[in-house]
Amino acid sequence: MGWAQRINVFDGINVKNFRNYQDLDVTFSPGVNVFLGANAQGKTNLLEAIYVLALTRSHRTHSDKELIMMGESEARVAGVVEKILGRYHFH
Repeated sequence: MGWAQRINVFDGINVKNFRNYQDLDVTFSPGVNVFLGANAQGKTNLLEAIYVLALTRSHRTHSDKELIMMGESEARVAGVVEKILGRYHFH
């Protein structure tokens, strides 16, 4: 496999009932994306959702229950990765 087949582009993420996000849909731009906001607005939670999608575990907790928004029974994290050879959806 050549280098072009290994290139990944993370296109976006959708989270439901994850930490402080009831329903968030983010489409990323090619290149560098910057998250700006006041303290306690969810920047780290968004990065954690990306981490969970990539590695199927959190770097901040050992309990999946802590990832679920208070008062909800489940959470969902989904994303889209595009490679030169195709587009892949992860849930």
